[in-house]
Amino acid sequence: MPADGMVFFDVGGTLLDVSPSIGHVYSRACAERGAHVEPAAVQRAFDSAWVSMSREVPRGANRYRHFAGGETEWWERISSHAFDQCEVAAERRPTVDDLRAHFARPEAWRIFPETREVLGELRGRGLRLGIISNWDSRLPKLLASLELDGHFEVVVFSASAGYEKPHPAIFETALAAAGVEASRALHIGDRLDEDYAGAKAAGLRALLLSRSRPEPSFLEEVSRWGDARDLIADLREALDRIHG
Repeated sequence: MPADGMVFFDVGGTLLDVSPSIGHVYSRACAERGAHVEPAAVQRAFDSAWVSMSREVPRGANRYRHFAGGETEWWERISSHAFDQCEVAAERRPTVDDLRAHFARPEAWRIFPETREVLGELRGRGLRLGIISNWDSRLPKLLASLELDGHFEVVVFSASAGYEKPHPAIFETALAAAGVEASRALHIGDRLDEDYAGAKAAGLRALLLSRSRPEPSFLEEVSRWGDARDLIADLREALDRIHG
């Protein structure tokens, strides 16, 4: 691959995932304060809160700047809604600062088994790697604590860029930081709308890594794998297209 080419990765669901689930973390935090709530129930409530609050944010806008209180208010609203739905008394709830501190720690996350192998092999082939992620301000320190940051020349995330995928501006920010043209870049992620369609709309090549969510069968042009190791074997064709 030429020196002006770049392979970008999404983070959550692509390179790593929360572990244990958000529901388990919230449930355990409540239990420490004397409240019992089932992990599955609080997970459903959290997911519902995320969906409903996301509707308040214009498509592609940075949710972590949408409210006056910034990302702290975003997470406060999400957690409060979840605890309200689960009828957790106010005095039994963990604070948003406690929850944010937990998810800033490396032990709150599970790196997918093949992640380091894939990144190492791609770098060994001389590829330049970067990140384009919808994430808050904790991402750079989290990547460093997980010892993943050394793989990436460029790390662009929505809280800093001011836009989130699928808005073209976040992709353009990453391309400018890397000094590459869209036609010389490839983005790999796990979400059809944000990662695949967003990257394509911004002019990048795109590949979809679908670990568990089935995608529409009519999308025959979408490359997808259940394990990123399979990506290594199929990536050559995509890189050849970047070579043009």
